[in-house]
Amino acid sequence: MTLLRSHNPATGEMIWTGRSAKPAEVAAAVAKARKAFDPWHRRPLSARRAVIEQFGRVLEREKAHLTETIARETGKVRWDARGEVTAMIAKTAIAVQAQQERAGRRENISGDLRNVVRHRPHGVVAVLGPYNFPGHLPNGHILPALLAGNTVIFKPSELTPWVAEQTLACWRKAGLPDGVLQVVQGG
Repeated sequence: MTLLRSHNPATGEMIWTGRSAKPAEVAAAVAKARKAFDPWHRRPLSARRAVIEQFGRVLEREKAHLTETIARETGKVRWDARGEVTAMIAKTAIAVQAQQERAGRRENISGDLRNVVRHRPHGVVAVLGPYNFPGHLPNGHILPALLAGNTVIFKPSELTPWVAEQTLACWRKAGLPDGVLQVVQGG
Protein backbone atom coordinates (compact mmCIF):
# COMPACT_ATOMS: atom_id res chain seq x y z
CA MET A 1 0.00 0.00 0.00
CA THR A 2 1.38 3.38 -1.00
CA LEU A 3 0.50 6.20 1.34
CA LEU A 4 0.02 9.67 -0.08
CA ARG A 5 0.75 12.69 2.03
CA SER A 6 -0.02 16.28 1.23
CA HIS A 7 1.93 19.05 2.89
CA ASN A 8 1.32 22.77 3.10
CA PRO A 9 4.23 24.08 0.99
CA ALA A 10 4.37 27.27 3.04
CA THR A 11 4.75 25.57 6.43
CA GLY A 12 5.63 21.93 5.75
CA GLU A 13 2.66 20.85 7.88
CA MET A 14 1.14 17.53 6.80
CA ILE A 15 -2.51 18.35 6.03
CA TRP A 16 -3.86 15.20 4.34
CA THR A 17 -3.05 11.52 4.14
CA GLY A 18 -4.60 8.85 1.98
CA ARG A 19 -3.88 5.80 -0.12
CA SER A 20 -2.74 5.58 -3.69
CA ALA A 21 -5.16 3.46 -5.71
CA LYS A 22 -3.94 0.03 -6.75
CA PRO A 23 -4.48 -1.07 -10.37
CA ALA A 24 -7.40 -3.29 -9.33
CA GLU A 25 -9.04 -0.30 -7.60
CA VAL A 26 -8.67 1.80 -10.74
CA ALA A 27 -10.27 -0.99 -12.79
CA ALA A 28 -13.10 -1.23 -10.23
CA ALA A 29 -13.66 2.54 -10.44
CA VAL A 30 -13.90 2.33 -14.24
CA ALA A 31 -16.34 -0.58 -13.97
CA LYS A 32 -18.45 1.38 -11.48
CA ALA A 33 -18.42 4.42 -13.79
CA ARG A 34 -19.51 2.23 -16.72
CA LYS A 35 -22.38 0.89 -14.63
CA ALA A 36 -23.40 4.44 -13.62
CA PHE A 37 -23.17 5.72 -17.21
CA ASP A 38 -26.43 4.31 -18.56
CA PRO A 39 -28.73 5.68 -15.86
CA TRP A 40 -26.85 9.02 -15.82
CA HIS A 41 -26.92 9.71 -19.56
CA ARG A 42 -30.56 8.59 -19.77
CA ARG A 43 -31.56 11.22 -17.23
CA PRO A 44 -33.11 14.20 -18.92
CA LEU A 45 -30.69 17.02 -19.60
CA SER A 46 -32.77 19.20 -17.28
CA ALA A 47 -32.11 16.77 -14.40
CA ARG A 48 -28.36 16.69 -15.08
CA ARG A 49 -28.37 20.49 -15.35
CA ALA A 50 -30.18 20.72 -11.98
CA VAL A 51 -27.37 18.74 -10.31
CA ILE A 52 -24.74 21.00 -11.91
CA GLU A 53 -26.59 24.12 -10.75
CA GLN A 54 -26.95 22.66 -7.25
CA PHE A 55 -23.20 22.00 -7.25
CA GLY A 56 -22.65 25.72 -7.88
CA ARG A 57 -24.85 26.55 -4.88
CA VAL A 58 -22.97 24.04 -2.70
CA LEU A 59 -19.66 25.58 -3.79
CA GLU A 60 -21.02 28.98 -2.77
CA ARG A 61 -21.91 27.64 0.69
CA GLU A 62 -18.54 25.86 1.01
CA LYS A 63 -16.53 28.74 -0.45
CA ALA A 64 -14.65 29.63 2.74
CA HIS A 65 -13.75 26.02 3.50
CA LEU A 66 -12.66 25.21 -0.06
CA THR A 67 -10.69 28.48 -0.21
CA GLU A 68 -8.83 27.47 2.95
CA THR A 69 -8.16 23.99 1.57
CA ILE A 70 -6.73 25.34 -1.70
CA ALA A 71 -4.63 27.94 0.12
CA ARG A 72 -3.19 25.38 2.52
CA GLU A 73 -2.55 22.68 -0.04
CA THR A 74 -1.09 24.82 -2.84
CA GLY A 75 0.53 27.57 -0.78
CA LYS A 76 -1.56 30.19 -2.59
CA VAL A 77 -2.47 33.40 -0.82
CA ARG A 78 -6.12 33.37 0.26
CA TRP A 79 -7.30 36.01 -2.22
CA ASP A 80 -5.95 33.85 -5.06
CA ALA A 81 -7.49 30.67 -3.63
CA ARG A 82 -10.82 32.49 -3.19
CA GLY A 83 -10.60 33.60 -6.82
CA GLU A 84 -10.18 29.99 -7.88
CA VAL A 85 -13.32 28.94 -5.99
CA THR A 86 -15.18 31.93 -7.46
CA ALA A 87 -14.14 30.75 -10.94
CA MET A 88 -15.41 27.24 -10.13
CA ILE A 89 -18.78 28.68 -9.14
CA ALA A 90 -18.98 30.85 -12.26
CA LYS A 91 -18.05 27.90 -14.47
CA THR A 92 -21.31 26.13 -13.56
CA ALA A 93 -23.39 28.78 -15.34
CA ILE A 94 -20.86 29.04 -18.17
CA ALA A 95 -20.97 25.28 -18.76
CA VAL A 96 -24.77 25.24 -18.80
CA GLN A 97 -24.89 28.14 -21.27
CA ALA A 98 -22.21 26.61 -23.51
CA GLN A 99 -24.06 23.30 -23.58
CA GLN A 100 -27.29 25.05 -24.58
CA GLU A 101 -25.51 26.92 -27.39
CA ARG A 102 -23.46 24.04 -28.79
CA ALA A 103 -25.25 20.76 -28.19
CA GLY A 104 -28.57 19.27 -29.12
CA ARG A 105 -29.70 18.10 -32.52
CA ARG A 106 -29.50 20.10 -35.73
CA GLU A 107 -30.75 19.23 -39.19
CA ASN A 108 -30.01 20.96 -42.43
CA ILE A 109 -31.34 20.03 -45.85
CA SER A 110 -29.26 21.11 -48.81
CA GLY A 111 -30.67 19.87 -52.11
CA ASP A 112 -30.87 16.09 -51.89
CA LEU A 113 -28.64 15.95 -48.81
CA ARG A 114 -29.84 15.91 -45.26
CA ASN A 115 -27.18 16.78 -42.70
CA VAL A 116 -27.82 15.80 -39.10
CA VAL A 117 -25.65 16.71 -36.11
CA ARG A 118 -26.30 14.83 -32.88
CA HIS A 119 -24.37 15.10 -29.64
CA ARG A 120 -23.97 11.93 -27.62
CA PRO A 121 -21.97 11.18 -24.51
CA HIS A 122 -18.79 9.15 -24.90
CA GLY A 123 -19.10 7.07 -21.73
CA VAL A 124 -16.40 7.12 -19.08
CA VAL A 125 -14.14 10.16 -19.31
CA ALA A 126 -10.82 10.59 -17.49
CA VAL A 127 -9.84 14.00 -16.15
CA LEU A 128 -6.30 14.59 -14.87
CA GLY A 129 -5.86 17.53 -12.53
CA PRO A 130 -2.89 19.86 -12.13
CA TYR A 131 -1.41 21.05 -8.84
CA ASN A 132 -1.49 24.79 -9.58
CA PHE A 133 -5.26 25.16 -10.13
CA PRO A 134 -6.51 21.94 -8.50
CA GLY A 135 -10.16 22.98 -8.37
CA HIS A 136 -10.74 25.29 -11.31
CA LEU A 137 -8.99 23.48 -14.17
CA PRO A 138 -10.46 19.99 -13.57
CA ASN A 139 -13.84 21.61 -12.96
CA GLY A 140 -13.68 23.07 -16.47
CA HIS A 141 -13.61 19.53 -17.89
CA ILE A 142 -15.79 17.73 -15.35
CA LEU A 143 -18.80 20.07 -15.68
CA PRO A 144 -19.31 19.77 -19.46
CA ALA A 145 -18.59 16.02 -19.36
CA LEU A 146 -21.30 15.48 -16.75
CA LEU A 147 -23.74 17.76 -18.55
CA ALA A 148 -23.25 15.75 -21.73
CA GLY A 149 -24.14 12.57 -19.83
CA ASN A 150 -20.65 11.13 -19.37
CA THR A 151 -19.33 9.65 -16.15
CA VAL A 152 -15.93 10.81 -14.92
CA ILE A 153 -12.85 9.32 -13.29
CA PHE A 154 -10.86 12.21 -11.81
CA LYS A 155 -7.19 11.68 -11.00
CA PRO A 156 -5.94 14.80 -9.20
CA SER A 157 -2.33 15.81 -8.85
CA GLU A 158 -0.61 13.88 -6.09
CA LEU A 159 0.40 17.30 -4.72
CA THR A 160 -3.24 18.42 -4.23
CA PRO A 161 -5.33 15.36 -3.34
CA TRP A 162 -7.23 17.09 -0.52
CA VAL A 163 -8.79 19.68 -2.85
CA ALA A 164 -10.12 16.83 -5.01
CA GLU A 165 -11.63 15.07 -1.99
CA GLN A 166 -13.29 18.30 -0.85
CA THR A 167 -14.66 18.95 -4.34
CA LEU A 168 -16.05 15.40 -4.52
CA ALA A 169 -17.77 16.04 -1.17
CA CYS A 170 -19.43 19.11 -2.72
CA TRP A 171 -20.67 16.99 -5.65
CA ARG A 172 -22.16 14.48 -3.21
CA LYS A 173 -23.94 17.28 -1.35
CA ALA A 174 -25.30 18.46 -4.71
CA GLY A 175 -26.93 15.07 -5.23
CA LEU A 176 -24.66 13.57 -7.89
CA PRO A 177 -25.45 9.84 -8.03
CA ASP A 178 -22.90 7.34 -6.79
CA GLY A 179 -20.38 6.27 -9.41
CA VAL A 180 -20.95 9.20 -11.77
CA LEU A 181 -17.82 11.03 -10.55
CA GLN A 182 -15.04 9.18 -8.80
CA VAL A 183 -11.70 10.40 -7.48
CA VAL A 184 -8.79 8.02 -7.95
CA GLN A 185 -5.71 9.11 -5.99
CA GLY A 186 -2.18 8.23 -7.00
CA GLY A 187 1.21 9.31 -8.16
